[in-house]
Amino acid sequence: MRDMILFPHIISRIFVARDKTRQAVEHALVGDRRVVVVAQRHVTDDRPGTLDALHPVGVIANVVDRQTQVDGALKVTVCGLQRTGIVRISDGELLAAEVTPIGEQRSQLKEVAALSSAVLDAYQTYAQLDFFALPPGSKARFGLPSTSDPSLLADTVAPLVSTSIEQKQQLLETSDVVTRLEKLIELMSAGRVANPRNQLRRSIW
Repeated sequence: MRDMILFPHIISRIFVARDKTRQAVEHALVGDRRVVVVAQRHVTDDRPGTLDALHPVGVIANVVDRQTQVDGALKVTVCGLQRTGIVRISDGELLAAEVTPIGEQRSQLKEVAALSSAVLDAYQTYAQLDFFALPPGSKARFGLPSTSDPSLLADTVAPLVSTSIEQKQQLLETSDVVTRLEKLIELMSAGRVANPRNQLRRSIW
């Protein structure tokens, strides 16, 4: 990806432009429908085919749907599944990778629960929303997360924070959920208001 970080649990629609990425999508569709979504280090790099050209952590994702547009562009819907480390790159007809899934590191329940509530409170202030004033059923429409799953909460809020690609990549690379929640609070405290409705990101592969 040039200008986007995909997180686990998140569904995104992406425009695919590069031939090798199109080949990778088509290859996935006739197999297990899985791809690795990873951000490149430099936006201007048109052929990021080495480990040095890519960030070390991406996301294993499922290709939910793909549509060819009138102009020939390929629009792909992907759903992030799990963080993964990029071990080795194979640059052939398509870009392939050997990966190692990254497990979730969890800390003490009381600490996580307190931080989850703090993140949700910070997000209300950040996005200028009052969860309690919303009518029943509205939370789902706004994509508002729950504190019941701290990892899901962190990965749901992360794409909504208006911050740099580098900072989002740092969040993706943070496997410890407590540290990730703490970083989110810091970013929201220093950041500007995001649009909570804008969860579907468009980018170019």
